[in-house]
Amino acid sequence: MPTKAGRILTFDRCKVVTFVLVSGALLAGCASQIGPTISLAVSTQQGPAGKQFKASFPHQPRAHYYLNSGVKERQYGVGVQSSTIYSSGTNGPTEMDVWIVSLTNSVPARRVDPFMRSYLSNRGGRIIKWFGLPAAEEFTPGCDPSGQCTGTVGNLVVLDGTTLYFVFTHEYTRTAALEEVRSFRLVK
Repeated sequence: MPTKAGRILTFDRCKVVTFVLVSGALLAGCASQIGPTISLAVSTQQGPAGKQFKASFPHQPRAHYYLNSGVKERQYGVGVQSSTIYSSGTNGPTEMDVWIVSLTNSVPARRVDPFMRSYLSNRGGRIIKWFGLPAAEEFTPGCDPSGQCTGTVGNLVVLDGTTLYFVFTHEYTRTAALEEVRSFRLVK
């Protein structure tokens, strides 16, 4: 027969085990609510024939067309003829822009990486392949010139012959910026 002290220890041990199990279940339920919930808009197809893409813009994009001089930059051996920017949102989260840049010629092979990096911030990003095409990407804190930081800026640069696609997004979380950039697809 257990002593009085033994019964108290057994009873307290049961309370502790029950408390730990219930606390763990409650915390597990809360943890699933803490993580970011990403709800991307449906991908829409944009762009002129032969340069179309799909992306999940946070708002309906507006297209802006610009003619450039076409003057070649010596350091890259290529110039820009025109740019079309599909812009969604305003200056700050939630914002996404996709640029279609028509180049004067193909970028010389040894200059591809530096040329793509020139579209990124001064942090350099990383060189990747995007569905078999040369590309560069980066994700950085979304800071304005005054030093105020809100969210994450994501950039993706994809080179397809004489067309460069530049995807810019500014979202409240890194996960949202990553998902938005990853929604970009070329339509062939």
